[in-house]
Amino acid sequence: MQLQSILTNSPYYPKEWLSLPDAPQTLWCVGDISLLQTRKFTIVGSRRTPVAALKTAGEIAKSLSAVYTIVSGAADGGDTAAVEGALSANGKVICILAGGMSAMPQSNYRMMQQIMQNGLLLSPYPPDTPTRTFSYEYRNKLLATLSEGTLVVGAAEKSGALITAKYARQYEKPIFALPYTVGSACGAGCNALIKTGAYLTETAEDVAQKMGISLQKKVQTIRLTTDEEKMLAALKDSAEEHITALSQKSGVPVFKARAVLSSLEVKGLAVALGGNRYAPV
Repeated sequence: MQLQSILTNSPYYPKEWLSLPDAPQTLWCVGDISLLQTRKFTIVGSRRTPVAALKTAGEIAKSLSAVYTIVSGAADGGDTAAVEGALSANGKVICILAGGMSAMPQSNYRMMQQIMQNGLLLSPYPPDTPTRTFSYEYRNKLLATLSEGTLVVGAAEKSGALITAKYARQYEKPIFALPYTVGSACGAGCNALIKTGAYLTETAEDVAQKMGISLQKKVQTIRLTTDEEKMLAALKDSAEEHITALSQKSGVPVFKARAVLSSLEVKGLAVALGGNRYAPV
């Protein structure tokens, strides 16, 4: 896994950051830098996000990853739930560090390895830069401004996740938040966001409706030739069948039957069982 650097004149440098007065001049990355050119959505949450909210965050990230690259930090809690939810659906993720690559959190090292292999690990700091207190706010600003919107899944009255929301609001990005019961200390920040205009969010569909996206998978229409249609009908008429019998049932000559069945296999509609026997999928 090779460390790469991206300058502001690179075609991969995020266009969302070019107008920032304090935009990082160099990005240090490991992974798929092309993800910086995709549609992105940020999901963050505090380290003390309750278990039920973590589960909801993971499910939302999993669904949204069908459309967006999920962007988050590297902390335990809400960030980890979002990243793991997206990865579980083979979705793509971008994780932004608050320090250099050498300062990645060891508690999440295995997840960091997954991100480097299947997503993008990114830092605005040189590799040997330690994580400092003030760098978290800058990282949160980058999280908010990189994406089309931000979801806060867990935040107390004073939480770093609220800083991300602050910058999302400043740069006129939609803000979403999970609702919490009255008096819940770990969700007071989320409830405050909803009171001040954030979209109350319980499912990925709540985000999809506001963002104008569809999470429904497109059903691919499989085109079949006349012979393929006949052969598929013959296959469906029995659990499994020898190629000779399929030829007789379908009316497709034996010399063509093998090629037709092979084509149906490629299209995911038939499977060879061995001994010249086939079955429908």
